[in-house]
Amino acid sequence: MRQYVGGGTRGAEESFRKVLNKFSLKWNIKYRLLMLLFFLGGIFSLSAQVEVEGFGGVINLDSITVTASRAGFDVADFVDLVRKDKSFYQAFTNLRHHSYKFSNHIEVLDKKNLVAASYDSRARQTSDGDCRSMEEWDLEVTGKFFKNEKKRKHKYYTAKLYDRLFFTKDTVCESVRVYEGDGDPKQEGHIDKLKQLVFSPGEKINVPIIGKKMEIFEPEMAKYYDYEINSVTYQDSQPAYVFSAKVKPAFQNYKKDKTVIKSLETYFDKENFQVLARDYQLQYSGLLFDFDVTMRIELKQVNGNYVPAFLSYDGDWKVAVKKRERVRFWMKVD
Repeated sequence: MRQYVGGGTRGAEESFRKVLNKFSLKWNIKYRLLMLLFFLGGIFSLSAQVEVEGFGGVINLDSITVTASRAGFDVADFVDLVRKDKSFYQAFTNLRHHSYKFSNHIEVLDKKNLVAASYDSRARQTSDGDCRSMEEWDLEVTGKFFKNEKKRKHKYYTAKLYDRLFFTKDTVCESVRVYEGDGDPKQEGHIDKLKQLVFSPGEKINVPIIGKKMEIFEPEMAKYYDYEINSVTYQDSQPAYVFSAKVKPAFQNYKKDKTVIKSLETYFDKENFQVLARDYQLQYSGLLFDFDVTMRIELKQVNGNYVPAFLSYDGDWKVAVKKRERVRFWMKVD
């Protein structure tokens, strides 16, 4: 019989048994770890799709939102809130009744996307709760920003709208204010449509061709969108829900003219469902007009009331018989 080093046949069997036991132990540990990771992965990747009555699409929920829905978070009520919320509008209305400082930056781009003209300033609105006035300083204007700078006649329509929305001329009192604007009914009509877009996104706007394309919650338009409700941390500290509607990948290049709102995201405070921020991307190309616009609006709380804290706009648009405008601007409230 062949002899083995280490004690013969019995020694070899014992060595083999030790190796086998060691291998079995390692495999048992690995197996349990794999099963644990699989189990945890199933928990943390939990998601669901929800159909809401009266809503055109299916809404995807992340795992935390699924858990919240089981604990009382009502998806249908939340979607209804997204559509009917008025707190965003109220935040802009609150600006009329507060004293605050703010910064302004507007830049007009040429065909090569270089800055052709710009406007920068610091400003302060003073309000007693009813009447308000404004002063401006650190004003810097470059290029041909105005048609007539002394009379403050604007060359660019986007800049004119900005002036109308955020600047106050003389003293304005809400209690006696009957008509806003500079007597230009067309401009006031455009502002009304802009308000509809900003404060009631996803609802029909009375604009030829694209009006019904804005109704992203209706069955006719919902087929083009993916909808989600996710649990996030807003600005690294605040627990929030974000509702998003984005054009499905299949329609991002195919049938592009079927949609106008390419992306819409609204952030809500989890505690009170106050709107915190909203992101928009709008894009359309047609014979009467074409545009590509991105906006972001953030709110903050001041003396117990929410007001706009930051607004940014990056837009390229062309309307029939008017020159194309490429304008970027931001407004920040201190």
